[in-house]
Amino acid sequence: MQGEKNMNKHLHRIVFNAARGMRMVVQETAMSAGKATGATSAVVATALAGLLAVAPAPAQIVGAPGVAPNLRPTVLLAPNGVPLVNIQTPSAAGVSRNLFN
Repeated sequence: MQGEKNMNKHLHRIVFNAARGMRMVVQETAMSAGKATGATSAVVATALAGLLAVAPAPAQIVGAPGVAPNLRPTVLLAPNGVPLVNIQTPSAAGVSRNLFN
C-alpha cells in the first residue's frame, strides 16, 4: 500500500498563480511564467543594440545664413543652456516668415 500513496506524485505540480495570489495544483505539463528562453533574450538584446547604434545625433538650430535678414531668426543661448529663438516681427497680416538650416 505504500506505493499507492505516492502514485500521483509526479502527475501534478504546485505553481504560484499571480492572478489569484496563491499556490495552485496544475498538471505536470502546464507552462509556468518565468524567464525568457535564451533565443528570445538574444533577439531582444540584438534589437536594443541596434536601436542604440542609430541614436539621433544632437542638432543645432541655425538661422539660414544665405537669406535676407528680415527672414532670418536670431538664435541665442539662454543662461540655462537652452537655445532661445527670436523670430522676426510679424507683418500686418500676422505672418512671420523665418527660415532655418
